[in-house]
Amino acid sequence: MKGVIVPLVTPFNEDYSIDFQALEDHVSYLQRIGVHGIFINATTGEFTSLNKEEMKLLAEKGRELVNSTFYLVGTASTNTFEVIELTKHAEDIGADYVVIAPPYYCPLNDEALFKHYSMIAEKTDIPIILYNIPMCANPLSVPLIKRLASEYDNIAGIKETIDSINHVRDVIFEVKCEREDFMVFTGLDQHFLNTLILGGNGGIMACANFAPEIHLALFKAFENKKFEDAISYAQKLAKLSKIYSLASSFGSAIKIAMKIRGFSIKPVLRPPYIMDGREVEEKIKELLKELGL
Repeated sequence: MKGVIVPLVTPFNEDYSIDFQALEDHVSYLQRIGVHGIFINATTGEFTSLNKEEMKLLAEKGRELVNSTFYLVGTASTNTFEVIELTKHAEDIGADYVVIAPPYYCPLNDEALFKHYSMIAEKTDIPIILYNIPMCANPLSVPLIKRLASEYDNIAGIKETIDSINHVRDVIFEVKCEREDFMVFTGLDQHFLNTLILGGNGGIMACANFAPEIHLALFKAFENKKFEDAISYAQKLAKLSKIYSLASSFGSAIKIAMKIRGFSIKPVLRPPYIMDGREVEEKIKELLKELGL
């Protein structure tokens, strides 16, 4: 697996129920445009606002819809046993990978985090993508990542949503260089090209929900060694990533951008998140206009 992986938004109706028709439309569009993977129950998908049964239902529905690309399912929770249950479910329905962020809320040291992931890896066979997102959960250190990758073959890679290219560099040089099949993805649009240059595999990036053509063009240019084109697209993504600083939450930013670009997904977030108003929408519209979107 490599390239552009989309952490899917979860579409909601005005009553906060899941909008399955919009989900189907969006998955169909992403497969048609040629993304390399689709990831359901992601941070972008507001998984913390879903209950366990909804996460399973979305995973099952996604498995029905995703048929031409890699299929990833998020199975994170603060409860290790619930993660194991969700991971076994993803394995049973035929997902290609699970993506597991660390437990959040309570601070944990490396030994506790190792215990969490080792219990999951020992009780399931599906390939696991670790998810390092220090802004929201306990950070995964390079020594911890290296230990997990060396002891468990089914820990297959990592999504790095960390604004530190030095950390990504160390994971690639210290982990991937020792275990070649270990995959490294950035979670930040602005670090997509950096990660590829260092030897990473691609990106799992939220803006690919509404502007995947830029991500795909960058990856294609890089693969074809058209580096001037790749740099140009990287600069666009760097500007596009400013969208997160314009809104009160990443979810609001992404769904407003999708509304502006004409996607069928409604601008609805589940509480406690709220959608931003007209002022933020105008700022996002101006940014998209500047980038020709």
